[in-house]
Amino acid sequence: MAEKKSKYYFSIRDIPLVPLTDKVSTRFLAGKNILLSFIEQPPGATFALHRHPAEQILIILEGSEEHVVEGETFVMKAGDVCVHPPNAEHGGRTPTGFKGIDIFSPPREDYLELMKKHRK
Repeated sequence: MAEKKSKYYFSIRDIPLVPLTDKVSTRFLAGKNILLSFIEQPPGATFALHRHPAEQILIILEGSEEHVVEGETFVMKAGDVCVHPPNAEHGGRTPTGFKGIDIFSPPREDYLELMKKHRK
């Protein structure tokens, strides 16, 4: 018997992988007021400095990243968390590669569009 899909329950592996750059990918999950991004960056990947109106929290689950927020550079590793205020310039590069979770509030409109584009 086929399992019925729930609108409340998800498995990360079943969420479509969406390219953010030529090397960086993510899996998006959106609620009404929040957007999660299960981000994966391979070794050597760079995420260019950028800013957006959404507040963002980054949680590193595996690996590490040389992260920059408003000109301050620090190394984030598994278990570290960074809060990005709205419109704060941020980005980074990862010599080791990393997996993490980005939380955006409110949801980023550009990412909601990417999510719709890659929905199965």
